[in-house]
Amino acid sequence: MIEREVRIIPECYADTVLAKFLFSKPEFVNHALSIGQVAVEMEAERNDSVILIGFVDNDKRIPPYFRDFEEIERGQRVFFKQKDDYSVQHFLVVLDKAIETFLLYNAAQVGIRVTDFGFSEIQKEFQKSLKSQQIEDDEKYHALLKALRTGQAPDFIKIDTFLRQFF
Repeated sequence: MIEREVRIIPECYADTVLAKFLFSKPEFVNHALSIGQVAVEMEAERNDSVILIGFVDNDKRIPPYFRDFEEIERGQRVFFKQKDDYSVQHFLVVLDKAIETFLLYNAAQVGIRVTDFGFSEIQKEFQKSLKSQQIEDDEKYHALLKALRTGQAPDFIKIDTFLRQFF
């Protein structure tokens, strides 16, 4: 059996923190600046011994490289896609619509209030607090993610199960 390296490429800072939190090997998570940059990095990597997992929001503009990815599984606010090209092992974890709606939905499902962690429940304000690079070291954000995992938020379980197949 061929040993494959797994790399995750998230598109924003809050996604990067989430991916590192959920993936057992955070050193294999490499931040990209945008969904377009995630696509560029994935398209450039054609090595069949590397499994790439893009971690993106469900943006209205889809980079051309992602257009032939096919949905393989779905949660409530997350879905998973695979590249329709068997010469590469490229996958997408797509947060629907964006990280803030993903988090707010999952928090509500398990009775967690983001306000208890210092965040606003107003989507636009919550979004603004997640967009800065400082979110990477924000203890409140890390505590929120831990509470969502501990509370077994449904899409956290889905992503966790999806990622486990690669390690």
